[in-house]
Parts: sequence; C-alpha cells; structure tokens
Amino acid sequence: MPAEKLISLLLTAGLFLGTAQAADTPGTAPSAPAAAAPQSAITRLVLLGTTGGPRPKPDRAQPANLLVVNGVNYLVDAGNGVGTQLAKLGIAPADIRDIFITHNHDDHDADWGTLMGMAWSLGSRRPMTVYGPAGTEMMRKGFLMYFAPNAAARYLDGAQNYMPPGKFIQAHDYKGPGLVFQDGNIKVTAAENCHYHLPKGSPGYGWQHSYALRFETPDRVIVFSGDTGPCGNVIPDIARGADILVHELIDLDVIQAQIKREVAMGRLPAGEAGGMMNHMRTEHSTPEEVGRVAQQAGVKLLVLSHLVIGQEDPQAQLRIIARIHKYYSGPVVIGHDLQQF
Repeated sequence: MPAEKLISLLLTAGLFLGTAQAADTPGTAPSAPAAAAPQSAITRLVLLGTTGGPRPKPDRAQPANLLVVNGVNYLVDAGNGVGTQLAKLGIAPADIRDIFITHNHDDHDADWGTLMGMAWSLGSRRPMTVYGPAGTEMMRKGFLMYFAPNAAARYLDGAQNYMPPGKFIQAHDYKGPGLVFQDGNIKVTAAENCHYHLPKGSPGYGWQHSYALRFETPDRVIVFSGDTGPCGNVIPDIARGADILVHELIDLDVIQAQIKREVAMGRLPAGEAGGMMNHMRTEHSTPEEVGRVAQQAGVKLLVLSHLVIGQEDPQAQLRIIARIHKYYSGPVVIGHDLQQF
C-alpha cells in the first residue's frame, strides 16, 4: 500500500489527530487531584538553555528550564536541543510530566513537539501535555500532521499497541492571565508581559500573547519573566517575594554592533535594521530595567537567562551585574546551561 494512502487511512481513523481534552473550568487547564505535599518537599531548578534568539550557539542552548518538584519533572519553554540537554541530566523524554511555554517564538517552542514525539516513539504510554499562549493548540495539529509519516512507519514496525499520537500529544491554550494549571505539586499563574507591541490590524494583533509565569511549589516560588520589555508593574507584581526570578537580559550595545555586522555581511537588509533595533529596545530588557524590576518585586535571587550579551567575558559580565546593582541590592547570577538552584 502506498505510504500516502496508509497515512490518509490512519488520519481518517483518528489514529493520529485525536482531539484535545476540554479544560476543567474556563481559564484553568485540566489538573490532577490536589494532594497534600510532604513537609520534606524539595524543588529544584535547572537552566537547560540560556541563550536568547533563534540563532544556534556553540556554547549555550536555546531557552528551556526544568523544575523538579517531589521528583516530578516539569519543563518551562522548550527551545531547540532541549532533548539533548535533558539527556545530559539522565532524563528521558517520557520523564517530563507537563510543558509550559511563555510565548510562541521558535527559540522557546521549537522542540516541545519533537520531545513528545521522541517519548511516543520510545513507547511511553502516559500522555504528555503542553500549555501555552493562543496558537499552541494549532501547533499541536500541525505537529501531528508532520509526525504522521514517522508514526505510520512505527506502526509498520510493530507499534500497533502504542497509544495513538493524537491521544498521547495534548495541548491547551492559556485562556488569558490568571491560574493556568494546578496539581498536587505546583500552581502556575500567568501574567501577560510586554514582548509584543503589535499594531492594530496587523496579522498577530489580538491573538499573539506572551506571558510571565509564576510557579508556586510546597517550598519555593520561582518566576520566569519570559521575553519582555519594560512592563510597568506586571513583572514586579507576579514576582512579588519570589525565591527566584529568572529574567531575560540583553545588552543593547552588543546587539547594535551585531546588527551592523549583519547588514555589512548582507544577512540583514539595511532597511530592516532600525525596526530590529526598536524591537530590542522596547520588547526586551536591559540590565537597568531588570534591576529595577527585581528590587521592586523584592525577590531573593535574580537569575539571568535568555542572554544576548556578547562574548563569554567575565569582566563584561561583572560590568553587567554592576549595572543591575545600581537598582537591585540582592544576589545576581548570570546563568549557564545545566546550572542548578
């Protein structure tokens, strides 16, 4: 039987696409029954990828973070290469419980489908779910179509007893700010940040959203700013009193020099340079802005990630920290891949 016909039959039979489960209540994703956490609960944060932007780097992976709570693994963002980063920790794709995406730029969401596909291909029987802004459910449908030829081949190789991919791979759009997930280990709250300034009437206006995420566990509060520019009280409010704030960081001087190089090499049209620089100024955060946010929120530890700060120069990094300390009096860490807290 031709491959195209086999795939068509399987799609028609619902073996691939399935249907996403409905949320329990408006604005709240399906959750496991609440359970009392033991007093000895321990939360661990691992920075899996700490570079910013879609350009691959030899020394840093794209944004992704692992939260381990009571031995359960949760993923926050899933940039390219997240499976390899998890493997370095001895964590298999099927070991991830749920995935949370701050916004749908490919340096943050490129590999959640791939990670789920790996878990399915390796025979996992427990469904995996990704939660993200509007468009995440749409991505699931697209990934299942992309995944269909591989799944058909696996069925031919003896995977007839596997769970259908459409039931295994689940996705839910956040309904907006507020509570987006809760189980016996974590409570996740979203606040829309200031990464998008889309003109009214543009293709993304009204449905492209970017969120900061607050994770409350039995023993810690950890907040991820997501990509964001100056945002008034949004980040300080959601990060209020957090044990750790993981915040993005850029250096505008480094970016301006990089844009000039890209124009000179013909990789970026000169007419687009101004818009790119404006995006960096308004939709990302400088050391000064990050310092003000951390101080206003009263966070106990500031961890910097999604870094666009140039070469791995210790002296340059010390200067960045000094700029932050003009406003924030607490401890600051410039994150590195696989660093744990």
